[in-house]
Amino acid sequence: MKSSRVPKLLAYVITPVVFCLIGYLLLWVGLQPVWGMGEAAVGFLVSKDAPNFNPELKSIYDPDVLKRGTQPAGKENDGQAAPDDRPHNDRPHSANPISGEDVQFPFSETQYGQIVCGEIGLDSPVYWYDSEDILAYGVGTSMIGKLPGFGGLILLAGHALTNFACLEAAAPGQVIQFNTNYENYDYTITDVQVMNENDLEKLVLQKADEPREELVMYCCYPFHAIEGRKTDRLVVFADRTAGADVIWREEG
Repeated sequence: MKSSRVPKLLAYVITPVVFCLIGYLLLWVGLQPVWGMGEAAVGFLVSKDAPNFNPELKSIYDPDVLKRGTQPAGKENDGQAAPDDRPHNDRPHSANPISGEDVQFPFSETQYGQIVCGEIGLDSPVYWYDSEDILAYGVGTSMIGKLPGFGGLILLAGHALTNFACLEAAAPGQVIQFNTNYENYDYTITDVQVMNENDLEKLVLQKADEPREELVMYCCYPFHAIEGRKTDRLVVFADRTAGADVIWREEG
């Protein structure tokens, strides 16, 4: 009699536990979409309300030092050209090169520029490095690429719900103004594509070895998806059409 009571006792204990676990699992699965929507909505509100300045992030960019078409402070008599009022695409961008020795390079998590495009409402600070902390306050620069004026790939990342939400309106022919702490640059959009994140990674590694200067900006896609992990990216490609080359003096 005792031996038969033990399995019955276990059944009374284990069966409710199993059913509770199954119930919690079904409840969790059923509430996942609702939870994802709520989490995304809260994140969006926080991001929109957050100030676009982090006191812990440093800056070497001063918008009053460099104005479009003017010389850097302290270089008024070094032979650089006078202000140029011609349209963006008519300005030469390599007539007056800048010495690399005169460029102040940013440290990690330091703002060194501002990226602007009035046509799509883009106006965001640009930081060196692209950590999640940086992307909460502005646009990040991948260390895989280079800085403007040095040739090669410039890779910028931003969040699709905040700083790069405006890329949804990007189109070929629009001009991106990239103002840095040492020079102002223009990049004209040549193409806009939706790519898988793995394909973008391969393309970036390929372009990293190319000498032609190209600005590549990307964010998660689609813009309005609020649940699940996004594996696609909206990618904007742009060629430099104004701004000075940065060169290094030859030794000897």
